[in-house]
Amino acid sequence: MIIGGLIASISLALIAIGVMTTLVPLYATGLGFTPHHIGWIAGIYYVGFLIGPWLAPPLVQRLGSGRAFAVAALLALGGIIALPLFPHPAAWAAIRFVSGTGFALLYILAEAGLNAEVDNAGRGRLLSLYMIASKAALITGQFAVGLLGVSGWAPFVLASGVVALAAVVRLRVPVGAVLPAAGRLRPLRVIRAAPVAMAGCVIYGLGEASLYALGPVYAQANGMSVREVSAFMTAVLLGAALAQWPLGWLSDRIDRRRAILLGAVGTVIAGAALGLPARPALAAALAGSFVLGGCLLPLYGLLVALGNDTATREERVEIGSGLVFAYAVGAMVGPPAAAALMEVTPRGLPLWLAGLYTVQTLVLLVALRRRMPLAQPL
Repeated sequence: MIIGGLIASISLALIAIGVMTTLVPLYATGLGFTPHHIGWIAGIYYVGFLIGPWLAPPLVQRLGSGRAFAVAALLALGGIIALPLFPHPAAWAAIRFVSGTGFALLYILAEAGLNAEVDNAGRGRLLSLYMIASKAALITGQFAVGLLGVSGWAPFVLASGVVALAAVVRLRVPVGAVLPAAGRLRPLRVIRAAPVAMAGCVIYGLGEASLYALGPVYAQANGMSVREVSAFMTAVLLGAALAQWPLGWLSDRIDRRRAILLGAVGTVIAGAALGLPARPALAAALAGSFVLGGCLLPLYGLLVALGNDTATREERVEIGSGLVFAYAVGAMVGPPAAAALMEVTPRGLPLWLAGLYTVQTLVLLVALRRRMPLAQPL
């Protein structure tokens, strides 16, 4: 009941993220925003992810996890419904910042609650189940965009409505507040406690945020229609959903870093293939995006599991806040950097991802060779 309610509430919120992932860049393109504008708007959105981790510990201490989730949902909802009212890049950047803060809090609170309900032996599988539900929600959002299109109020109303429903569901979950040990985030302590997970979350943020922000732009630049762009992004999410459970199962049976290494190597191969000079046919592009999503997107759940392996129940919010903060550092920089590369070549996005995960592969190989600890207590 508790785990199901937690997953249901965050999944509803993630339907909204699925809608906005495609809606924001395509709607912005229709308003005349350049790839440079879109990249910076995405980067500012992730500045909100830098702020959310600092707000989570004191917010949970004062309000409890359920009401803190409702406050986060209100921020996210407001940042969705206000976008069509202010069709200017600077206004969109400010509004997306508010939305990013809200969604960061939603992630932190959901993941802290889930990690508090499981031990290490099943952590990878539970977080994989959570990530599968998340990807199913994101796919649902993608399909909604394909059905509703990217003009008018309908997709914005749908996205804000499911966020409001998420708050209602979360308030009905019978779970006590997971209070943090400290009322503030201490990033350096989290880095010492989980160095590999923190480094991995930075790289994941650099890559995943770029993929979500500019994947539709990459697909459109390679001649795809709106429906084909939606299919391209859906293939990314479908690959992630199908690969998540096997990788999570594997990570509960071997060193989690080796499971992460497998995904990193696959991301390098898929990114390099999509970055070949010739424009890919639609079938080849969909196959490449499927493999890319299956290798890259499951890694966040494995990194969260790795970071939480030695944390106590009271440390979950701070560990989760630290990992989201690390992710946000990467996510804030990734889209503008990838957008700059895309202005040089329309294949810049997959080449960017291949380069990032070459670095991630090297980091993991060094950690395994030096026998660095998986994680340490705070």
